[in-house]
Amino acid sequence: MISTRDIKSKTRAVRNIEQICRAMKTVASIRLRRAEQRLTQARPYRRRIVDLARRLAAVSQDHPYVRGRPEGKVGLVVVTSDRGLCGAYNAGVIRRALAAAKPEKAVAIAVGRKSQAQMRRLGYEVVDRLVPLGGEPEAAEISALADRLGASYQAGELDRVVVVYAQFLGGTRSEVQAEVVLPVAARESPLAEAIFEPAPSEMLPGLMSRYLRTEVTAAVLEASTSEHAARVAAMTAATDNAEDMIRELTLQYNKARQAAITKELTEIVSAAEATA
Repeated sequence: MISTRDIKSKTRAVRNIEQICRAMKTVASIRLRRAEQRLTQARPYRRRIVDLARRLAAVSQDHPYVRGRPEGKVGLVVVTSDRGLCGAYNAGVIRRALAAAKPEKAVAIAVGRKSQAQMRRLGYEVVDRLVPLGGEPEAAEISALADRLGASYQAGELDRVVVVYAQFLGGTRSEVQAEVVLPVAARESPLAEAIFEPAPSEMLPGLMSRYLRTEVTAAVLEASTSEHAARVAAMTAATDNAEDMIRELTLQYNKARQAAITKELTEIVSAAEATA
């Protein structure tokens, strides 16, 4: 049987781990609330921009972003976290990216340290990256990445751009998405008979640049919020498991103490009987 000293040492170690997990859960919860606020503010703007871009794509083809191309090289923008300790969050995103396009047909644009490491390990060529992503992503850095992505698409280096990210669903729930952002998918539009001022050919360059920036930024914000939610869930589970282990170790300690006391009493009684 394990000694009481070893049980006390193990209990102390588990209690230290529990305190660390509880602190990480608290930090992740605070970051999750901030991230949710940013995401709530960004979602309406994204819906409007995407809707307008897709409706104009049904009316005018005067921009490279809206012209369809034969299936060719895919640019996978894979958004993960910089760090682990967030359950299966990163593994789910990488698995979805692998299903979206194989390494021989795609190149990777890594957002987050885990994305860069895992995509290289799987054999993808990483042609661009945003590393480290940081706890609160900077809009300027994301926009610069989107501009480089758009330039590569217009130069013909990419024929399709797919963004793989975890969409935040609320609470601690998320769902991994693989969304085609280029070429822009046309949507049925009541604008066919509209008179444009300025003409669509003049509007589209600015609108499409803003569209791509918005799509990439929105994906990063969704992913960042999902990451914090996943870390809250993982640290909650770890804290609960640590508490269960402490209870089990306490029970083992008490049993070991009782056994030791019983043994001592038996020895005392035996010695007394022997000297009687």
